[in-house]
Amino acid sequence: MAEKRKKETVVGFGLGGLLRGIGDFTDLLSQMVERGETEVRQTGEFRVKGLDKAKGIYGLTVRVGLGGAPTIERFGNIHATEEGPVVAEEREPLVDVFDEGDVILVVAELPGVDEEEIQVKVKDDVLCLSSVGDSKYTKEILLSSPVDPVTMETTYRNGVLELRLRKQQGSSG
Repeated sequence: MAEKRKKETVVGFGLGGLLRGIGDFTDLLSQMVERGETEVRQTGEFRVKGLDKAKGIYGLTVRVGLGGAPTIERFGNIHATEEGPVVAEEREPLVDVFDEGDVILVVAELPGVDEEEIQVKVKDDVLCLSSVGDSKYTKEILLSSPVDPVTMETTYRNGVLELRLRKQQGSSG
């Protein structure tokens, strides 16, 4: 199995840097294939001059599975609109979902959040994750099958939330 590699870059020179970073994405995929890597993560941020609280955070995680097709997941607080990119107050956390037979494991990175600020809602096969406080996160996750919210077990350490949810009876995912 190829080694998991994490690469982080911080971009501090505006939206042009973001677009340039995405332009390098093709090179990143080529290098990933050449090295036999299964995961690469790129992150960055930019600030708007004159606005202390306006900070754009973006990132991509690319994984190559057994079939060789890359899976790309984005995270951050920059969202595309018809008027162009918008920096939202809430960020989208990086989330991994693992189907472990009878159980679905959800792992979310929520740095800067206290455990009591985390809110989790589950209905059938949709999990809504959010936080309140200084660091605001929100994400809606479609699970591989309906789960029983009563069975949810949570662990939160060092900004990493783990949720274990048992699949509903009769769900094979």
